[in-house]
Amino acid sequence: MKHLMLSTSLIVATAVPAFAGTETEASGSAEAEVQLETPAADASGEANVSGEANVSGEAQADTDTMEQEAEELANEAEAEAEELANEAEAGAAELADEAEAGAAEVEQEASELATETENAAESMSDAVNPDADGPAMEALAEGEMTTEALTGAWTYDSNDEHIGEVSQVIVNTSGSVEAVIIDVGGFLGIGEKPVELTMGDLDIGKMDGDIRVKTHLTREELEALPEYQSE
Repeated sequence: MKHLMLSTSLIVATAVPAFAGTETEASGSAEAEVQLETPAADASGEANVSGEANVSGEAQADTDTMEQEAEELANEAEAEAEELANEAEAGAAELADEAEAGAAEVEQEASELATETENAAESMSDAVNPDADGPAMEALAEGEMTTEALTGAWTYDSNDEHIGEVSQVIVNTSGSVEAVIIDVGGFLGIGEKPVELTMGDLDIGKMDGDIRVKTHLTREELEALPEYQSE
């Protein structure tokens, strides 16, 4: 029995160191594997960090580019809007100038028309009463306007200047005075030119007891009339 227990002890003693050696080798192998695997893991981590850093940098660069392009577009839009505003302002100023010039032209034309109308009214007034500014003539009484009374009557122009005398009276078939022939120009009966004036051109009345004939025509207009040719 003692012999059997000793043999068993020897077997155990022999097996334990072998098992211990085996465990130590296994532990060393595991540590080696861990040590081998750790650098790979570190390298992978560094690669991931580097990759993330690159992606982040590219994204930031893209963002900066987009912001720059957006700013450039905004500046271009602002410049175009300002240019359009300037063009609109210039167009409005040009239209205002044209309207002002047109208004001034219309005002000038209206002033000229008013002056012409006033002059025409004065001419009509002078035709009705050629001596409006001078002594008024008395109206002829009924029966005083005869050929004998009118022949030789002094005649005055629109400026109340003596221009000649009535040399002939033309009457119609009913006996009414139709026109008179006035000798204008000349001197002392020499160089006078007879011209025909209708009753519409004349204002006949009395002044200081004498019959006078007045016309709204000027001396120049009378002298420019064609010479009367008796039939």
